[in-house]
Amino acid sequence: MWPWEHLAFAYVLYSLTTNVVFRRSPSAGETIAIAVGSQFPDLLDKPLAWTIGITETGYSVGHSIFVAPFICLAAYAVAARLGNRTLASAFSVALVSHPIADILNRVLRGEVVDPRIVLWPIASPPVGSQSGFIDHFRRYFFRYVHHLLTDGLTPQVAFQSLLGLSVVAIWLFDGAPVAADLWRAWRDRSRQ
Repeated sequence: MWPWEHLAFAYVLYSLTTNVVFRRSPSAGETIAIAVGSQFPDLLDKPLAWTIGITETGYSVGHSIFVAPFICLAAYAVAARLGNRTLASAFSVALVSHPIADILNRVLRGEVVDPRIVLWPIASPPVGSQSGFIDHFRRYFFRYVHHLLTDGLTPQVAFQSLLGLSVVAIWLFDGAPVAADLWRAWRDRSRQ
């Protein structure tokens, strides 16, 4: 999945949870924690594999179901120190949603799901291309654009479209966290 898809998926999950269970919308801080948590597995794993070459694939430490609890505990410790434990909840939901979204994306594309993408260090998926980060991005991006332009409305494209519309609607319903806060800060500052 692309970074914006991970962000959208994580935001929808977290927002629906907070709105249904706690009867409140995510704050700006929680929204930022969602953004960081939803990208964290790829920000950790892709450079380790594609740029530095420490791991074999872009699915290792950050995507691991064995490492995720420790990352969530570290997030909790940081959030507790900041005095806002809900930030850890937002980060953790987004972090855990990332590999789930990767698996769901493969299902929607009709591909075989390889459970090894979440089983590091016990197992790792087969090694793919050993090219660098830019080469990987370029290959995946052009494949994605080609898929959008030639394959028509597939289950994956339908899901992505529905997810995009959902996240915009839910974000606006939530009061446009982050954007609204920045707007208020700018407006208050310009009045001074």
